Amino acid sequence: MKNQRQVFVLHVGTGQSIGPDDLRVMWATACESLDISVNRKLTGSRPPSYGLWVGERFDRKSAETRMRGLLMARGYRFTLTNTAF
Repeated sequence: MKNQRQVFVLHVGTGQSIGPDDLRVMWATACESLDISVNRKLTGSRPPSYGLWVGERFDRKSAETRMRGLLMARGYRFTLTNTAF
């Protein structure tokens, strides 16, 4: 994650999960860039959260819109929270 910053936190619905490879592909597609990364954070018994990271070049509004569309198309219930501006 060199020179990358976390820009969103994703939570999927109860009982849902997303694999790292699928999430990485969706996030790269949404950002139209391979300069991305994702991670999963476990906090006690709560469902995991997923960090979405980007490099220097990033169009937040377009990427967010595309990511929301990709998640909805796959039937996820989710929240996508901004973490950096």
